[in-house]
Amino acid sequence: MELILFVQAWPLDKFLGFCFFLFMAMCGFWCLTFIATMLPYWLTYGVAESFGKINADVDPEEVIRKTLPEQEGIETIYKK
Repeated sequence: MELILFVQAWPLDKFLGFCFFLFMAMCGFWCLTFIATMLPYWLTYGVAESFGKINADVDPEEVIRKTLPEQEGIETIYKK
């Protein structure tokens, strides 16, 4: 009786294996699609932005989020 359990594949095993195969195939397809579409973007815009070709006229002080005492129109009563 125990030999039958190891030799014979149960229908639930086949179904779970097929579901796992579909899940992994979808993950792999998504990963390849993501890499194929984003890699050219990273190589063009990402490298250009890191070398200062894009957004060169933007002042970094305007973009940085200011703390509460640094903001205009706010008076701090207690500062630790």
